[in-house]
Amino acid sequence: MSEGLFPLPLTPFEYYFLLEDRAEYAGVIPIELEARGRFDRPAFEQAYRLTHERHPFLSARVEKDKRGWPEFVAGEPEPIRYADDRPTCLDSQPGERPGVRVQVWQDDDQLFHFHFLFHHVAVDGLGAFQFICDLFEAYAHACTGSDEPPPWRPLDPQRLRDRDGHHLFKRRVRPVDLWRMAQVHVPLSLRQAALVSDETDTSATNGQPAAPTSPTDFMVEHLSVEETDALTATAAGRGVMLNDLLVRDYFLTLEEWNRGTSQASGPIRILIPVNMRRREDLRMPAANVFGYAFLTRYAADCQNPEALLDSIRDEMAAVKRDKRALYYEAMLRLSCAWPAFLRWSLNREWSFATAVFTNLGTGFDRLRLPDHQGRKLAGDLLFEVGAGVGPIRPGTRISFSAHNYAGRLAIAACCDGRTLTPVQQRALLDAYLARLRNTIEQS
Repeated sequence: MSEGLFPLPLTPFEYYFLLEDRAEYAGVIPIELEARGRFDRPAFEQAYRLTHERHPFLSARVEKDKRGWPEFVAGEPEPIRYADDRPTCLDSQPGERPGVRVQVWQDDDQLFHFHFLFHHVAVDGLGAFQFICDLFEAYAHACTGSDEPPPWRPLDPQRLRDRDGHHLFKRRVRPVDLWRMAQVHVPLSLRQAALVSDETDTSATNGQPAAPTSPTDFMVEHLSVEETDALTATAAGRGVMLNDLLVRDYFLTLEEWNRGTSQASGPIRILIPVNMRRREDLRMPAANVFGYAFLTRYAADCQNPEALLDSIRDEMAAVKRDKRALYYEAMLRLSCAWPAFLRWSLNREWSFATAVFTNLGTGFDRLRLPDHQGRKLAGDLLFEVGAGVGPIRPGTRISFSAHNYAGRLAIAACCDGRTLTPVQQRALLDAYLARLRNTIEQS
């Protein structure tokens, strides 16, 4: 299906993630699903093979061309790993072997866990869900005894050649574009974002810092169906998107967490990945097609939650309307002309963003599979819950994500285990959930 596709040079964002990948800050997107029922291992392995054929970046390798620039070349899928219990860590193996790694284990006779590690060099969050949905549609089809692929919607691998075709320099650059590039880049370079404070009481760990957690570990909690409906209704009643409300309460949580600490100075800056897929990209296999938006607020901005919400609504609308997520990628593209400078800037002890917030939408609900009590059924497996979270980098100590499945909002959190203990990570997650529930109560 991907004959004649490779080699393909990395885009600036893919090169950025290649440089950012390191053992202590793995550039991966961990996603975990839980399913109950009977697991058909041969059907899963067949589906895994067929899905890799459909999404060639997930098995590609990275090598350097004659000029020294990294490029994707054809590779083989990583074997599925099976375990009797939850693994301590699924190795991300940075660098030469991006793509996806999968581990399957079970808690009891009928509860199975599917742990995916997607390398950000190869795909973004939506691309990861695209792969997972195709995988379990193929699994359900294989469970019927068929050796053929399921009736997937057609994809065109050649579209991967234009996966960054949305970038700013594809069109005539206007003076306003240069001004907006400066508006994005100058604050990131001249004013560090506030760090998430590590001064919270750690008495629960007997005063000792906890051992660093794996960069692929995350915690997840769920709102109930009723709470999720109430939060959605609250957003609609305020004339904002649910995502605007989630980001507002994230700002409030971070400001309250840092209040009164030595790390309270400086702006709170949240990095938000933005999907940049165009209509013609619907036929593209899993890849990176996104940009970054940076929302910055000061402690004083968080004193009026209603005004803060209005400002976030207006700014996010401008991000979509003016395609402002293109401007950070444009600076990366220019920086790639001087790779040594880009490597230096990324290796600095510098906080570009306080935290990351990713809204994964309703990824699992897009599975074209039968529903059973609001959940998806693949063969004899009923999917109970699923969640994932974006990666962090030095100086960005926490990453939260939101995902809606079966009517329940899941909030996942991944922290920098070198600076925050698991107790602090849990406290931050609990504080955010408490803030969301308070928003519901006040509506």
